[in-house]
Amino acid sequence: MKIVLRIGTEDKTFINDFVKARVFRNALKLNDALKNEGANVSADLFDKMIEFVVTAFDGKFTFDDFWDGVEAHRLQDEVMRIFNDVLNFGGLEPTGDAEGNEKGK
Repeated sequence: MKIVLRIGTEDKTFINDFVKARVFRNALKLNDALKNEGANVSADLFDKMIEFVVTAFDGKFTFDDFWDGVEAHRLQDEVMRIFNDVLNFGGLEPTGDAEGNEKGK
């Protein structure tokens, strides 16, 4: 799994080649929260998703590094890409898209 963040004036690449099973478990919990919120994802849930991403990368960067290192128009896509990668590592596919819609509908 890989992510590129702008830290200061440089783009830095972070890689995690070992995703802990606990991270997968946390992804399952967040998947339920996303389904419950539907298309209106709150700032609090976004914070939880970003904390999840930081944890998924074993704290190689901070919560603030993520918020400040991702372009606004890529924020949701980047968070969901990492989230979906983790669920797929566990052999599952997310049940909905970023708006909470079921796949294939």
